[in-house]
Amino acid sequence: MENSIKKMLRLTDKYLTIQDVSYETFHQTNTLVIDAVLAPPTSACLTCGSAVRDSKGKTVIVKNGKKMTCIRFDQFNHLPLIMRLKKQRYHCRNCHTHWTAQSYFVRPNHSIAEHVKMKIIALLTEKVSLSFIAKHCQVSIPTVTRILKSLKTYLPKQAKRHLPKVLMVDEFRSHVSSEDKMSFICADGETGQLVDILPTRKLSRLTTYFQTCVNPSDVNYLVTDMNAAYFQLTKKVFPHAKLVIDRFHVVKHMNQAFQDFRVREMKRLIASGNRTMPRKLKSHWRLLTKIGRISTTQNIKLGVAFVPQSILT
Repeated sequence: MENSIKKMLRLTDKYLTIQDVSYETFHQTNTLVIDAVLAPPTSACLTCGSAVRDSKGKTVIVKNGKKMTCIRFDQFNHLPLIMRLKKQRYHCRNCHTHWTAQSYFVRPNHSIAEHVKMKIIALLTEKVSLSFIAKHCQVSIPTVTRILKSLKTYLPKQAKRHLPKVLMVDEFRSHVSSEDKMSFICADGETGQLVDILPTRKLSRLTTYFQTCVNPSDVNYLVTDMNAAYFQLTKKVFPHAKLVIDRFHVVKHMNQAFQDFRVREMKRLIASGNRTMPRKLKSHWRLLTKIGRISTTQNIKLGVAFVPQSILT
C-alpha cells in the first residue's frame, strides 16, 4: 500500500516511509495531508568526515531527533496536497555538528516540492498570467516571479538590438517586477513587429537599455503618448528623432476636454435657469462628440501630431 502511494505521487526515495493519509483543514481549505518520515541510514560526518564508528567500535554518528516540515505538492484530485515530513537529524560527537537528512524532491530549507516548480516552469511557457499560475499551483505570485527570475541563468546571452527607423513605445500594467508595476514595450512602427519588452519604464533604465543598442542614432521617429519621460528620452538617446504623439492619445485627450467643456456648459445653463438646453446636451452627447472628433481630426496630418521643438528644449 505504501509503495502504491509513492508511485502515485511520483516519489522514488527508498528511505521515505508514508505513515498516514488524512483529510484536514489547512489555511481554511480542505486539504489532503500525508504524514511521512525520511530516515536514511547514518553515514560519515559531512564536516570532519568521521565514520559512524571509530576504531574502538564506539558510535560517533548518532541520531538526534526529527525535524518537522510541511511540504506543498501539486494538487491531487482537485485538492491541495501537503506532506508533513519528519526528517531525521544527526549529531557528530567528534566535531559536535548537526545536520538534517535531505531528499531529492525538496531543496534544503524549502517548503515547495520540485514537482510544483517544474509545473510552474511548464506553465510559464504558455500565454497565461502570473496570477493564474499562482492560483493553479497553490502558491503566491512572488513565488512564481522568483522561479521566473531563477531561469535567467539558463538563458543564452542575447545580441544587441537593432532599432527600426520608426519606433513605437508604450507601457502596460504588469507585476513582473517589484521595482515598477508598469512594464515597457516597443515595436516597429512600419511593420508592427515587437522589438522588446522591459520590466520597468523608469527613465534611467530605458536610457541605459537604448544606449546599449546598435543604432540608436538611426531612429527617425519616436511614436509615443504624452508621457514627459519620453520627451527626455528623445533628447538623451535619440538626437535625430522627431517625437510624434500617437493619434489615439490625441483623440483621447480631445474627447476628455470636450466632455469637460460640455459638463461645464450644462452647469452654467442650469444655473441661469435654462432647463431645455442642458437636457439636449446630455441626451445628444454621443452625436456631439462624433461631430467634434471629425472636425478636429481633419486638422491632424496623417493622424499624428508633431511635438514643437519648444517642448523638447
